[in-house]
Amino acid sequence: MDPPKLFCLPARPLVCGLALFGAIRSFIQFIISNGITVGISHICVLFLDLLLLFGAYKNDVFALKWSQRVTFACVIISIIRFLIYPVVFASYMASGLTRNFTDLAPSEIEIISNVTSAKENFVLGMTSGFTLEFATAISIGVECLKYLLVHRLWEYAKATEASSSSRYVIP
Repeated sequence: MDPPKLFCLPARPLVCGLALFGAIRSFIQFIISNGITVGISHICVLFLDLLLLFGAYKNDVFALKWSQRVTFACVIISIIRFLIYPVVFASYMASGLTRNFTDLAPSEIEIISNVTSAKENFVLGMTSGFTLEFATAISIGVECLKYLLVHRLWEYAKATEASSSSRYVIP
């Protein structure tokens, strides 16, 4: 049985790369997070990405099966984020509440403070909403790709484990 591929790219290094990128991203987000709840969620995602990295690197059936389940849950979470985040963020920007937010960089405050009319607020909200919608759509695509690749790796690991246990060893 040939190792799984995505077009011409081997699946195992691709999954390892995606998991490593996700682990590094989660670690950085944990460091810069302000609240304990957000920090705990980033640590959970970090451990899940490390499980995926272990399963893909070692070709372990058990770890890949759990990684597949976790990746499916991440797809569902990404879809929920797609339905919620752009609307909330666009409404926040369009309502003008960003003027009261103090954690922005000086350049961002200057851009937002120049917006004075309702039409400009609407355009700012719509632009930011579409931008966040595009970013979350890419996130859903990456999670679906990761799920597909993990499923293929799991099937391959299961098949290679079954074939290696059914061979007779001749001394």
